[in-house]
Amino acid sequence: MPSPPPSLSSLCRRLCFLLTILFMLSSARSSLEEEARALSVGDELVGETIPLRYGRRLYRLAGLRPPAWYEIKISYPTSIPSSFSIRLVNDPNAVEDLGSKNRRLLNTEKILFKAESTRPVGIQ
Repeated sequence: MPSPPPSLSSLCRRLCFLLTILFMLSSARSSLEEEARALSVGDELVGETIPLRYGRRLYRLAGLRPPAWYEIKISYPTSIPSSFSIRLVNDPNAVEDLGSKNRRLLNTEKILFKAESTRPVGIQ
């Protein structure tokens, strides 16, 4: 005797589950693509924004010429209580800090570093 066909509510539940998974995967992929932005030496970015809670931005810095020294600085309004940090990373997924020497100013975060090679560096 064949088993009864699945109920309509069971099929709807499975379809909703699959659609939810597909939506989550597509939004995760688009957020990763959105994170990697190109930044060239000498270019200034104006009007960049990130979410206040747990916001993170990754830039791929290109055009470095060893053994030149470089400075990266971000400024933010003091009217919004916030904390920012800058770090250099070889691997955007790495957790370790590559020895960045952050200097705290009133509403500016700054890092100085010396280019070791012409290979692009990530800034987080």
